[in-house]
Amino acid sequence: MENNVKNQSVSDTDFVVAGASESGYEVLNKVKNSKEIIADNVIYGVYNNENAGLFVKLNDFFIDRSSVGLKDKSYFFHMLAVMVDAGIPVVAATKSLAARTENPRLGRILNTLAHSCEHGSTLADSMSRFETIFEESEIGIVRAGEETGKLNTMLFKLSAQLDKNHDLYLKLWGAAVYPIAVLCVLVLVSIGMLVWVFPSLMSLLTQGGVTEANLPLATKVLLNLQRAVTGYWWAILAGVLVFYGTFNVYVGSDYGAYRWDYFKLKFPIVGGLLRKLYVLQFVSLVGLLIEAGLPVIRAISITGGAISNKLYKLKTQEVMSAVRDGRKISESLMDSNFLFPAEVVQMLNVGESSASLGKISEKIADQYQREIDNGLKKISSVFEPVMILFVGLFVALLALAIMAPIFNLSNVVGS
Repeated sequence: MENNVKNQSVSDTDFVVAGASESGYEVLNKVKNSKEIIADNVIYGVYNNENAGLFVKLNDFFIDRSSVGLKDKSYFFHMLAVMVDAGIPVVAATKSLAARTENPRLGRILNTLAHSCEHGSTLADSMSRFETIFEESEIGIVRAGEETGKLNTMLFKLSAQLDKNHDLYLKLWGAAVYPIAVLCVLVLVSIGMLVWVFPSLMSLLTQGGVTEANLPLATKVLLNLQRAVTGYWWAILAGVLVFYGTFNVYVGSDYGAYRWDYFKLKFPIVGGLLRKLYVLQFVSLVGLLIEAGLPVIRAISITGGAISNKLYKLKTQEVMSAVRDGRKISESLMDSNFLFPAEVVQMLNVGESSASLGKISEKIADQYQREIDNGLKKISSVFEPVMILFVGLFVALLALAIMAPIFNLSNVVGS
């Protein structure tokens, strides 16, 4: 019996250390001592790089001007909610996430947030220092969570909202990439043909005795276009810059901004999709902020600041004034069916009457999210054959303009 026990213990020991060697432990020690992410302890307002080297200053310059995406913020708010929900203090959780993030700008911002919270500031007040990173709606939701003692719940909701916004942004960008990429390729191909290919063709035709008067119409148009591009490129470039500057001045003015935003809302196909997008932003933010515990007027004010369209901003201002005078949100939206469809107004009225505006707003947002997704799919399905047809016509006209005089030249030589 003793021998069996002894043999069993020996075999267990052999099994545990099987495969271990000095080289294996050497690699294991390297793994233990290595760090996947090098912690950056920079704190804005405290960190000073005046005496640092040129490389450090350049590195700080680029880091401090880098962007923080929706996905980065969503991950931060979600992980912060998980850690706060587990009982970890906000300061410790923020420091931990600062060391783990792969975005150096966000890491420095989180270090600064933790430092401010350690010195008596709330998380919302600390976030308000970074207006270009955290939007007013995000700060308002965090502040409401801190004031009501439901910070983890509000952070979860904020993270979910940012995830939805990020997914919607990717869908919008994905729908726009295809036509933009096709148009850019066509422009580059056209410039290359006019600058390098067409001059060689005209030289060949001239040597073959083909005069400009004998060229086909498509070739004459291409020839005049080539002369304009090569001879007056500076005038074309100046015209584009003047148009761009004039357009920016017009859109930047109060008169032009409202009319440009109205034009975008009236534009075929895209206008209807934009109106749905702004309605989605309005109802989702208002519902989330009211559910977070903010006063209705404050929630509407924050929502108006988050929407980029001037007409919706102006209408939100009217709604806020109406609510301040004791009217309902739905009542002040009834005269703007172009901006807010009647079914949205009716559902908001039901939510206000039943004191469930937050839940009704969430249902409206879900419905409009589905409609926007379906609209993007329809637009993509329409654009693809249209762009294929457009590219086919472009190639056909280009081939006709180039090949027709070559065939004429062959006939002349053959005769």
